[in-house]
Amino acid sequence: MLLLLYTLIIYFGASLASGLFLCAERLTAGQSLIKPKSHCTVCQHPLCWWQLLPLISYPLLRGHCYYCATPIPLAAWVSEIIGGFLGLFIWLTAAAPSFTGLLFAGLFLFSWIDIKQRILLPVLFWPWLITLLLLPHEPLHLTAMLLLVSGLGLFAHFSRGLGSGDVQLLAGIGLLYGFNSTIQMLLFACLLAIGGHAFYQHKTIPFIPYLSLGIWLQQLFTFLH
Repeated sequence: MLLLLYTLIIYFGASLASGLFLCAERLTAGQSLIKPKSHCTVCQHPLCWWQLLPLISYPLLRGHCYYCATPIPLAAWVSEIIGGFLGLFIWLTAAAPSFTGLLFAGLFLFSWIDIKQRILLPVLFWPWLITLLLLPHEPLHLTAMLLLVSGLGLFAHFSRGLGSGDVQLLAGIGLLYGFNSTIQMLLFACLLAIGGHAFYQHKTIPFIPYLSLGIWLQQLFTFLH
């Protein structure tokens, strides 16, 4: 029975991640989130239900479109695997699953958009943050938010090492988690970004994915201790 529950949780997480990945793809391409239905981006053929099963369809199709044999981006399948893993992680570790679930759902979406366009969309960020603030959670940390906005804002202005979206996201996390926890998350993110710098060479590094990983690592270590 427990195995069935975990399987359902993993599949729910993978399904949500699949939808968020599609949202990121369409938003960055300037397309509607509603129309048209899911289709191959090359041959434009609508996809059948069995071609849309999270975690299953990609290996079933051997990573190619059923109609035109165009390779399907591996990132789509990876996003589903990450979503399934996160779903189980949140279920097993989170004291407030609704809060943590919304937190990571937003970070997941922001990360893919940042990878695509190096931007944090305010139309998505502010409703997400306000909703998190309305959910039951620890007291807000206004001082931490102000310190982070001031310090990171100056750093971003003079060094151009952070984008305005990175500063906004860190300020929001500081408001939710406090100064010490946010600094730990930022430290993890910076270490991961240094390790991933080789993949981008002289290109601008999308920092939100690393920050999201840093937040997850801090949450993991907090749970383990």
